[in-house]
Amino acid sequence: MSGGVWVASYVVLWVAVVVLGLLVLALLRQVGVVHARLQPMGVHFAGEGPPLDEPAPAAGPFGYDAPLTVVAFTSPTCEVCAELRPSMATLERQYRDVRLVEVENGPGTQSTFRAFNVSNTPYFVAVNADGIVKGRGVANSLEQLEELVEEALAS
Repeated sequence: MSGGVWVASYVVLWVAVVVLGLLVLALLRQVGVVHARLQPMGVHFAGEGPPLDEPAPAAGPFGYDAPLTVVAFTSPTCEVCAELRPSMATLERQYRDVRLVEVENGPGTQSTFRAFNVSNTPYFVAVNADGIVKGRGVANSLEQLEELVEEALAS
């Protein structure tokens, strides 16, 4: 009888070890997502984005005719981008001088992504009416996006 208890306890312990190992692997997959979400505005990936206070690329089917144009680089598979879409619409209603242009990653937009030196999404570039880059960076919330717009409008 006592031998059966020991075997059962070993089986239960090994099942617990396997479950914990799988949980650790699942958490490791999320480290990149969590890291990206916790980054403050202005942190860039390896020099990503066009240089600040320099002319913005003339790529894409859009112009910089508003006092501030915010180019939002998104991806259809980006969960954070999907969460930000309603916030982007709110931003345009909140700031009358801001025009928001979304560039979704796909075969037809690769040249725009390359021209702006963007490889990660969501990424935002704020360009004034003179075509000068006034802000850029990752934004994972409406508050971070508002901070980018406020800084770009102030400069």
